[in-house]
Amino acid sequence: MKRTTRILTGFLLFMLFGCSSTKLRRPVSVPLPSLSSWPTVYRQNFNEVRTLKSNAHLTVETPEFSATFTAGFLYAAPDTLHLKAEGPFGIDLGEFFIGKNRFLLYNQFNNQFICGSLDDDYYNTFLQTNLTLKQVKNALIGYIPLPPDLKLVDQRHGVFSAMVGEEKWRFVVNPEIGTLQQWEIVKKNRVILKQEFGRYRKIGEIIFPALVRIINPQKKERISVFHKNIRLNQSVNPGSYRIKINSKVKQLMMSR
Repeated sequence: MKRTTRILTGFLLFMLFGCSSTKLRRPVSVPLPSLSSWPTVYRQNFNEVRTLKSNAHLTVETPEFSATFTAGFLYAAPDTLHLKAEGPFGIDLGEFFIGKNRFLLYNQFNNQFICGSLDDDYYNTFLQTNLTLKQVKNALIGYIPLPPDLKLVDQRHGVFSAMVGEEKWRFVVNPEIGTLQQWEIVKKNRVILKQEFGRYRKIGEIIFPALVRIINPQKKERISVFHKNIRLNQSVNPGSYRIKINSKVKQLMMSR
């Protein structure tokens, strides 16, 4: 694996997954005129999200290690995401920023950072898939941009499907309550990426998945974000997602 991919994967793996016990809640239901209308209702629901703030529990599990921590989570539509992670005893671990065109990974624990363009294919990948950092942002906020030609292929089990290049994208919707449960990318008859959604909350008129998991079956890596204290569409100070880096921090250079 390329050095850059290892760096990005390692840092992002350390800055993700989590879940925590909560009180039992009645399942949130999405009002659908018909199951086939789900894609339209799904897009309309997410388009109402202008900002998202939460306190997130994050953990990562891989064959090599596992870690759990908390993070302040901030999303400002349409293209800004900021995570500030803390370890045990309030230790600052790092910050992760994705903007319209740039990203920044700041590892405070090791006093290092990486930055670059979202449009550079050399390191704009995640977990050795075709998932870009822009798509990672959507994954962390519980949203998957739907292909335009998405079709309902299994009414009974709520399965929608579409081809995206050489990949088959498969969405599983609970046909009884209308919430997205799972998204898969299948290539050459192998699932290369899976995402799961759960613990939906209705905040005002917006329905939001508080629990999101990303799974790489080939690498046996599982990543989740569990949002707590979710606040939608509150005003955001742009300064709250700026990362301050002092002059003594080491920048990791990308070598091809």
